[in-house]
Amino acid sequence: VPYLSLPRLFLIFLRFGGLAFGGPVAQIAMIREALVDRARWIESARFNRLLAVMQVLPGPEAHELCVHMGMIARGRVGGVLAGLGFMLPGLALMLACGWAYTSFIAGRPDLAGVLLGVQVAVLAVIVRAVHRIGEHVLIDAWLWAVALVAAGASVLGAPFWIVLPAGGLAY
Repeated sequence: VPYLSLPRLFLIFLRFGGLAFGGPVAQIAMIREALVDRARWIESARFNRLLAVMQVLPGPEAHELCVHMGMIARGRVGGVLAGLGFMLPGLALMLACGWAYTSFIAGRPDLAGVLLGVQVAVLAVIVRAVHRIGEHVLIDAWLWAVALVAAGASVLGAPFWIVLPAGGLAY
């Protein structure tokens, strides 16, 4: 990891937080591209193992991933700054959206189409991010088969706490 000043580290993760639309899959794909593929902070295999651990732990894995990457760069202080930087844009946006919704949109059925359009755009971002992460993680036919069976089981309503260990045992 190249040496980064603490303000620079904070700004890198503030940018991630500001651009992180589409949920954790899109966020993780963006972080992977920037820090693994371009900046080469860590190896791809290590990132995949780290991501697997973060997905099992409770809490938002993209945020936990940012905290860990900040710790890699500058220790505990770097982890705190990376986590804050990643979280602050989302917090500000959620507060602004909540205020705008209650002030201008709530109770107005004529604006329902606007919200549907936003949902479609976010869905497209998520599908693209799933594809980008999948091409780095699903590296052989067996992993694809395990992923498809796990996805099918999830769609059919199998509990996550059964799907996860079963997928791990199958691998």
